[in-house]
Amino acid sequence: MRRVKKKKRKKNGSFRWLVFCFAVFCLWLFSTFTLTVTEAEIKSDKIKDEITIVQISDLHGSDFGMNNSSIVKRIEKAKPDIVVVTGDMYTRGSEEGKNTALKLMRKISEDYATYYVNGEHDNEESFFDELRKNNVNVLDYKFEDITIKKTPVRIYGITNVYYSPTFDLNNEFTLNDSRYNILLAHICNKESFAHFGLDLCLCGDTHGGQVRLPFIGGLYGTTGWLPEVVDKEAFVKGLYKYENTDFFISSGLGNYPISLRFLNRPEIAIIKLVPEK
Repeated sequence: MRRVKKKKRKKNGSFRWLVFCFAVFCLWLFSTFTLTVTEAEIKSDKIKDEITIVQISDLHGSDFGMNNSSIVKRIEKAKPDIVVVTGDMYTRGSEEGKNTALKLMRKISEDYATYYVNGEHDNEESFFDELRKNNVNVLDYKFEDITIKKTPVRIYGITNVYYSPTFDLNNEFTLNDSRYNILLAHICNKESFAHFGLDLCLCGDTHGGQVRLPFIGGLYGTTGWLPEVVDKEAFVKGLYKYENTDFFISSGLGNYPISLRFLNRPEIAIIKLVPEK
């Protein structure tokens, strides 16, 4: 009788272990490969009518549906006025990932005004050239003045993947305070960006910490391990304000160096700019 009980215990233990492993596997699949849409609202007295911006970032050559159809469908549903892309659309050295990124960017730019800045991985002139051929606005230390509905907007873009201690946007641009000023940058530099006087900065790179832990935040970010523990004012994921500048840090779509996310699903961001009432 004792031997039978031992066998039953072993079987029950094995079954529980299999159930646990299956649950972890499902959680990994869900957290790492299913899309979520994050919405943020920003008020400004410079905004005359509601403006919708879709931001995508850090694809790292990933596929969400055939030719990234799931991403395209969510962008279409948002009906954006512009789409902005904040870098690392493929991983350095991956031709397959590069082609995946190009296909997605071509598709988006067919229907929407699309603005792009590079990250440290997709920093290739050949990639920029292909984007330009497909009507993507590559903002490599450039800006564009546009009018969205009744609101004059200036969109700046920078290519930095490193900032020197003397970095200053005033050395490259002149702020036009009569417009709503938006900066696209892969990596955030909140002090310098706010000092320049921007209204909004849209950034990526952090992957939202990739793995997020309750009460702790991101596991790893631009500044190193446990960025939100080390620095309570670290910008890792979501909407922030520093001085008079709003920041949105996208947690991105893909993964690097490994395919692993937790409590931080791949993200398409919808940023709505609304008039200050």
